[in-house]
Amino acid sequence: MLPRISTGSTSVLSRIFAALRPFAPRLVPLLVVSLFIPLVLVLSTAAGWVVWSNLSVSWQVPLYLQYGDGIPPYAFVSLPSLSPRQRYDISLDLVLPYTESNIALGNFMTSLTLSTATNKTLVHVRRPAITLPPSSRFFFSTPMSSRISVPLLESFIAGKTSLTASIRLGREDGWKTLGAGQGREVSVTSAYLQGLVVPHGIRGLAIRFPLLSAIASAGMFFLILSLILGSCLLPLLLPTPQEDNENGESLVGLKRRTSSTSSKPPSLPSDKDTPRRRRSRGSRERSIKTEASVETAPAKEEDPARGLRRRSSKPAIDEEK
Repeated sequence: MLPRISTGSTSVLSRIFAALRPFAPRLVPLLVVSLFIPLVLVLSTAAGWVVWSNLSVSWQVPLYLQYGDGIPPYAFVSLPSLSPRQRYDISLDLVLPYTESNIALGNFMTSLTLSTATNKTLVHVRRPAITLPPSSRFFFSTPMSSRISVPLLESFIAGKTSLTASIRLGREDGWKTLGAGQGREVSVTSAYLQGLVVPHGIRGLAIRFPLLSAIASAGMFFLILSLILGSCLLPLLLPTPQEDNENGESLVGLKRRTSSTSSKPPSLPSDKDTPRRRRSRGSRERSIKTEASVETAPAKEEDPARGLRRRSSKPAIDEEK
């Protein structure tokens, strides 16, 4: 069974609704604004954060080189999402230990192949590198490794958002041996493929000032959302044509009343206000005008042999002497 609602509660609710009904045209826009302002602020902040994250200056991907397959060490890696029209400087960052084989190896080659998801090769490049012996230091201990940065591509435009990179590191004549029989294979502690954004155009200007760009984008987003919200709420805040007509009629009536009261001359005392003197019966009789009675003359018999005579239109009046 459905719960029954008491008549007392319904009467209270109806009274509340009846009291709030005149203020509904003003309360509804206020509630809508109070609900949508936090949402606008959150969306504007999210827009600024998205711009900040997309204006990253560089990206870096770790490489896990594969050894022991009879070929130079290699690795396959998927690059992060790229901007199709953005320019990048791509390089290989290597950390090489100071070992006898690395120092004796001399020059080695670093090759990079970038291809699409459909295995279409976009670019293939090879660059040389070398491991130099450590420099002697008197007061500091000799470092155990060296860091080498091998530039591979300059101002590269991907044209795609997702690319796959293939890296090979070492010499192709690895079957030959060195000195005491060491293999001609480079030893690597860690390797990273790094991309640096080249500032260019409007995006380059935003990259140079990422904080200001994020704040400006958040402000513009907030302004646009505020204008949209205001345009939706403005019809609710403006008075309706019926209210305008009522206000206009009340103003016109007020003006008419004020003009009539200001232009009306001072009224003279009316007959009703002044005491009237009672007339006597004799005066009323004397005021009646009498006229003489009018008598018509008797018609005379005329001879039928005579012609017709024109009848006089003037009545004969006997004056009393």
